[in-house]
Amino acid sequence: MRTRLQFKNREEWLEARTQGIGASEVATIVGLNPYETPYQLWRRKMGMDAPKQETFAMKAGHYMEEAVARFFADESGVKVIDSTAPDFMFIDKNKPFLRVSPDRLYWLPNMPKNDDNKGILECKTTQKQIDPDDLPKTWFCQVQMNLGVAHYEHGALAWLTAGREFGYVNIDFAPDFFEWLSGEVEKFWVDNILGKQEPDIVNVDDVLKKFARPTDGKAIEADSEIIAHILKLRDARKAIAQLEEQAKLSEDAIKLFLADAETLTQAGETLATWKSTTSARLDTKALKADMPDIYAKYAKESISRRFLLK
Repeated sequence: MRTRLQFKNREEWLEARTQGIGASEVATIVGLNPYETPYQLWRRKMGMDAPKQETFAMKAGHYMEEAVARFFADESGVKVIDSTAPDFMFIDKNKPFLRVSPDRLYWLPNMPKNDDNKGILECKTTQKQIDPDDLPKTWFCQVQMNLGVAHYEHGALAWLTAGREFGYVNIDFAPDFFEWLSGEVEKFWVDNILGKQEPDIVNVDDVLKKFARPTDGKAIEADSEIIAHILKLRDARKAIAQLEEQAKLSEDAIKLFLADAETLTQAGETLATWKSTTSARLDTKALKADMPDIYAKYAKESISRRFLLK
């Protein structure tokens, strides 16, 4: 069973999202989102990090949902339900932390128009070429979570690439996949959110979030696996240095040949250019010496960790 909520405004919808797990977050929980880890999602959910700020691309994607929905209606011939354009949410009654907000609903073709005969539409805008036979895993997970929580059997994923190319695929509900997906989400919610159990850190970004500053004076003994990585890193850096040296020699030879010319050509085709550019940079050392009060007022401390291979 599920309930459907309609919201007065987007702020109300955003607040409701904080009370559970949305369809766009499930791929992160199961490790299928290349842009975010479970640990990073957990930190945001626990209030340790600020909520994601809406970027221009995110805002554009929201605004472009209507265009993608219209393209889908034109190409598929189905009727998109216009009243589902405003933000709404399905919540699982038995597991109220499962809460999804499909972009649109549409009427299944050649079927009576009732609640059982609706499909879910997810609208995407992207700069990437999309292979219909190899969809982004985050998108597929999102559609399946939407279908499972909303109790619909059919859905579609539609996308607009670079504003020039449209595509869509129909996606049927996969009960076994949804059962696994929702089970992983439930474990995350119960163990990590309610139980405050910290997920494993899996990449360097996680390390920097957890340990922005190292423990002063702490040393750790390397094991055989890390020793192997040290040797590989030394070899790789040596090879890179040799390539960079060769690149520098070749670049200098080309610049010497160009002399006062700014363009190098062959049979009318431009091979390289060496043009003048002018830029202004703030001399922070001089500013600090001449106007220390102003420098102190606008100086901003940043924390970073510098890695050195000995």
